[in-house]
Amino acid sequence: MTKRTIEPGQRFRGVQLGVYGRSAVSNWIVEAVHTDAQGIRHARIVSTADRTERKTLAAEVLADPTRFEEEF
Repeated sequence: MTKRTIEPGQRFRGVQLGVYGRSAVSNWIVEAVHTDAQGIRHARIVSTADRTERKTLAAEVLADPTRFEEEF
């Protein structure tokens, strides 16, 4: 499997099911990417529905196709 490079501006959609099997589709934009002191890359993402909602994830989590899919 080819690893995706996560860059600012990319858009992703959460693909995991929500509570009680209902769709928990969420759309996110990569706002920034940084590498911490241990060399782990992190992506700060912002919700497209609510620009005040932000999360910071390991870039590997965002690149995992079982958790997120990239929107083109």
